[in-house]
Amino acid sequence: MHTHGVVHRDLKPENVLLTSDFQLKIADFGHSKRTQDMRDFKTTTHKGTLCYNAPEVGSAQGYFPAMTDLF
Repeated sequence: MHTHGVVHRDLKPENVLLTSDFQLKIADFGHSKRTQDMRDFKTTTHKGTLCYNAPEVGSAQGYFPAMTDLF
């Protein structure tokens, strides 16, 4: 997903699905965003589910969505 320039911004257990042959699928791209260069893409927009957000999402200094997807 990140290699294709898309950040999810709401990854949580409810959005990770498991198929009958044990393949993981990511669902609910309602807060996702396409970026041209994720390394330089910093935002202050608060998206996602509060209890699953990385700590830096609430800071006024901004954060890198691709990094918070990994949190």
